[in-house]
Amino acid sequence: MISAMNIAELRNFMANLRVRQAKLDAQMLEANARMVSLLHDPISPAFVIPERELAAHAGLTSREARNVVARGLVAEAAPEIASELAAGNTTAAHVDALGRGLKIAGAEREAFLAHLPELVEAATTMTSSEFDQLVKETAKSVVTDDGLSTFERQQRETYFTMRDEADGCLNVRGKFDPISASILKSKIGRLVEAMFHAGDKEVPVEVMPWIEPNDHRQAKALVALVNGARNSDTEVSVRAEVVVHVDLETLKSGLHAGGTCRTALGADLPVETVRRLACEAQIIPIVLDGRSVPINVGRTKRLATANQRRALESIYLHCAIPDCEVRFDRCNIHHIEYWETTHTGGGGSTDLNNMVPLCSRHHHAAHEGGWKLQLNPETRQLTIGP
Repeated sequence: MISAMNIAELRNFMANLRVRQAKLDAQMLEANARMVSLLHDPISPAFVIPERELAAHAGLTSREARNVVARGLVAEAAPEIASELAAGNTTAAHVDALGRGLKIAGAEREAFLAHLPELVEAATTMTSSEFDQLVKETAKSVVTDDGLSTFERQQRETYFTMRDEADGCLNVRGKFDPISASILKSKIGRLVEAMFHAGDKEVPVEVMPWIEPNDHRQAKALVALVNGARNSDTEVSVRAEVVVHVDLETLKSGLHAGGTCRTALGADLPVETVRRLACEAQIIPIVLDGRSVPINVGRTKRLATANQRRALESIYLHCAIPDCEVRFDRCNIHHIEYWETTHTGGGGSTDLNNMVPLCSRHHHAAHEGGWKLQLNPETRQLTIGP
């Protein structure tokens, strides 16, 4: 019985579940491959659409069905990873990571696939997030145009669709290249934050149980922007901000091993695009030592400043809790030592060494869950205690 297991038994149980799930995912890929082969059978082709068949007969959602079809293309290009999945030695998340690597490599696909043997071996020992990072670095290492071809493809893939529903509602879906995405999220994010701090944090947002409150705010913010929303404090249009993290060597000489050139949302950018942005826009430096921007503000402010958020963005891609993969832009800034006045009359300061980004689940754990967090100011290593 699971309810009677200790932690060691639970870990062993979950490891066995992972192997069984991997084998099921591999069988789903085999079924998809068979449907594709029947579709192209020269003698008696079966007129099937794999996504629809998977949704109708395997009980998958439309998105899950599309993911299976996408994994099928990865398995076709890299059958070795499919074999490891069938053996239970890796996971579907590792296959997805390899697919993202193929997209980044673009025209340099063959050069990327030359690294397949070591990547497949790594997939059997690394976590999916570790493997994803390795795949990205490997893909970027074979790209010879500093990512221009990838960015151009992303621009061509940008779209926004609107579909009328029977009840009069509108269903929207889209995908945006990294620059467009940064602009959109910046403008919507500023309005969402304004809504929250204007008072609706005190009154629960009324949404259906399956809707995230912030997703509801984002929908309201999008409509407000279309209607020409203005910042209520300054009475000027909400300003979009694109924050780019790039090391000086990359900016001067191009991509190199260990270098970075990405938006605050984690999307890689071509160096030439960043150089163009540097010419066209105000440079926003990410300063960690307080010499150019006021990183530490003591107890004069309750919330992290914009400069502090940018500094934290440069340190954390995700929630600060180890192995949590919720991206920084969906996290809250948490005070290690609570800002609120304590019984001793003190309270935590709004300083960089007292703040980390936490996703909603871990933010609740740090407050209602009673977690005691400690942050090493030198290494930024976070430890969790009861």
